[in-house]
Amino acid sequence: MATSVPFRYPVIVRWIHWLSVALVAIAYLTAESAEDLGGGGGQWHVLAGLALLLLFVPRLLARLGGQHAPVPASAFEAWSARLVHIALLLFVVVEPLLGVLMVWAEGDPLPVPFTAWQIPPLIVLGEASGETLEELHGTVGNVFYAVIALHALAALWHQFVRRDGVLRRM
Repeated sequence: MATSVPFRYPVIVRWIHWLSVALVAIAYLTAESAEDLGGGGGQWHVLAGLALLLLFVPRLLARLGGQHAPVPASAFEAWSARLVHIALLLFVVVEPLLGVLMVWAEGDPLPVPFTAWQIPPLIVLGEASGETLEELHGTVGNVFYAVIALHALAALWHQFVRRDGVLRRM
């Protein structure tokens, strides 16, 4: 099906999307070094997570108030796209929050990357909870990457199978 839709996402939506892609890539690449929060990799990991969390509000406002792509789709495709987009929105909030809670669980402050500032813990849950949150943070992260892969594969399918110009729009 070779339909071409002239629709283009608003600039702010495109910027948030591609900045988020870069931030997720940074978080993924620095995940192993994140245990050392004072080290370079750990700081980049925390920076990426906090930036994703901060981008959530403008992302949500753009999604709720903006136009949606007029891609003709079956009911299943429309439902699947909505489900994946909701999952991605949830992940950019849940995953960074789990990371913050994981640090705070044992009473440690969250370092603000590349500064001397620290955010004191708002909640202290104990060492066992910290370990549980760490495992959950890793598991949710892996699910997040799988959903991102599904999203990317769907975009490629639209671009190269349906040929509806989805990548040009984003």
